[in-house]
Amino acid sequence: MISRRHIFMLVGIALISSIILTQALPAIPEGQLSSGDPGSIAVMNQNSEDQNTDPSVESTDELFDIRSFLRKYFGKPKANEDESLAENCTDNETLTFPPTDDEIFQMILRNESFSFNLLSLQCIIALDQGDQNTLKSNAARLHDLAVDLHEQVEPLEVEPHHYGRKALFLESMGGFIDVTGVLKEGLPHYVSERRAAYLSLTSAIERLDNVIRNTNCQTVSPGTTEDVTALELIPEVLRPDDILPAGMPAIYRDATNSNEISIYPQYARKMQSLYYEEQQGLGFATRHLNAAEGRSYIMVHMVVTHRGNMDGKKYTIQTPALSAFTLHGPEESYKPVSTPKYTSLGEMYTQKTLDRKESTRCSLLFEVPEDLIINNAYISANLGSGYGTISWNLT
Repeated sequence: MISRRHIFMLVGIALISSIILTQALPAIPEGQLSSGDPGSIAVMNQNSEDQNTDPSVESTDELFDIRSFLRKYFGKPKANEDESLAENCTDNETLTFPPTDDEIFQMILRNESFSFNLLSLQCIIALDQGDQNTLKSNAARLHDLAVDLHEQVEPLEVEPHHYGRKALFLESMGGFIDVTGVLKEGLPHYVSERRAAYLSLTSAIERLDNVIRNTNCQTVSPGTTEDVTALELIPEVLRPDDILPAGMPAIYRDATNSNEISIYPQYARKMQSLYYEEQQGLGFATRHLNAAEGRSYIMVHMVVTHRGNMDGKKYTIQTPALSAFTLHGPEESYKPVSTPKYTSLGEMYTQKTLDRKESTRCSLLFEVPEDLIINNAYISANLGSGYGTISWNLT
């Protein structure tokens, strides 16, 4: 049984054949020999030769060009025909164009942010648990991904309003490359090196999160033209010259000069809410503490240690009061939020008495503008008249 496809093919061949036959053969005027006459072929050939040799006689019959015909109806359009095709597109037809550099940048941010967060978290857990193999494997994957994306994004010519995001993205990738270049070789031997690696990872994640949320990046100043682009940076916090790095203890003595104390911020992170349990009747009720609209919290985990007695007299110390701490941003300073002693963050900071060799680990909570990032802030503690105010970076 002949299919519909075969029928269409036969009809097409017949149509082409008829066109070829009708246009390829010259018409024979009345009175000349018919095709059935034995001399007709010779006469036709003679007439053809006469026409070809006489330049004054113009041929009224053009030869049929089968290649032009097929190209016209079945061939692909040439490059110079693209514009006419675009103009003749109907509403149901669409033309596709390659993505712009800005679209490529946005796609990278959407598609790769989860991988960075997941691999970084696995590296942090492996650091904490001393898991050598897991750390090396995930650090190597994170390193390769950061190198690859740095190479992809660096040559992109993004629009001016994305200059800041691109710069911060490359800075974040550089942070991942630096820290994972060390971690993929194995677990650091010293606690201080592990702490530094942890802080470097969290700092790189913070920068990447800031890029994705598009806050605190460079912005284009109003009133600029296409020819002149002025960039305006969000103000940087002014830090003291003697500021300490995060995780480095400040060591001092109490007012009687009897005991030695150390204090430092271990790490910091941002959040929008926390909760705590409050006694209600015979049971407990869960209460939530949420940042106000346009605000967020920065939690700073502090470590205070009684290092030992110096004179054999008084063996206890008082940790600094809650009011001794201040978080500094580029435009404002912030005092700790008062909370119950225990929340979903664990033990919150309160002034307490420590015996010799005793230590306390607890958290300070600050409410700040939502766009304030951790690496653009620092914390200080007033340790009294003898030592004044000591400051630390948070990353």
